[in-house]
Amino acid sequence: MSWGFPQIFLAVAIAIPGVVAAYLVPALVVLTLHQLGVVRKLSGPGWTAILPYYSFTVTLTFYGVLLAIVLIFASRRGGRAWFKLGIRRPLLWVVILMPPLAFALQVLTGIISTILSPLLGGLKNPQGCDISQAFGGEPYLAVIGIAVIAPIVEEMVFRGFIYGGLRRKWGVTVSVLVSSLVFALAHTFSVGGSILLLGPSLFIAGCALALVYERSRSLIPGMVLHASFNLIAVIAIFLVGTQASCH
Repeated sequence: MSWGFPQIFLAVAIAIPGVVAAYLVPALVVLTLHQLGVVRKLSGPGWTAILPYYSFTVTLTFYGVLLAIVLIFASRRGGRAWFKLGIRRPLLWVVILMPPLAFALQVLTGIISTILSPLLGGLKNPQGCDISQAFGGEPYLAVIGIAVIAPIVEEMVFRGFIYGGLRRKWGVTVSVLVSSLVFALAHTFSVGGSILLLGPSLFIAGCALALVYERSRSLIPGMVLHASFNLIAVIAIFLVGTQASCH
């Protein structure tokens, strides 16, 4: 790898205002359309109709900013940025193992959250409500955003860039733990959830994804694992009808 801790720290510092802009720009566009009369209502049926598309736009902008920053830093010293980040052809049997592993990981993290919930006063996972309310009657947009775009970009960011850069200096064990902690913190903050409830499960998922990358030397198996993990969650959210219990 051609980057280390200083480059990772600088990328994070740049990403923070970039991510804020990724949220604010779509919001300003919607408000402008409202002032022009294109979007008549920002609440109620009118807003509900456009909310899934607004949420999808925010998702695209958010991950587009992250991907652009990582690619810029990965290509600063020449060479193929995609390859340096870990986009390499993996063994087929490794990829085939990822969906069953994702199911096992979902069961494990679900058990952990179930155990922690009563210990935290019955605290519930907010992600189900966030996703179902954001994408409403357009679950296919949630699948594209959460089970396709997010896993691809997040693996490049957290495993290819952060874990790959840290491993060069700190070795496997420390880098797995640190990158997984960053992964857990980023997700709990982004959904406004409880770090005590979601943190342990996300940390374990991050460790699993980092170890898959370490053993396969390719991000593609981790992308498949991450995508399968997220897809299971999205399907469960919409099948259970989480939105009805979010009020």
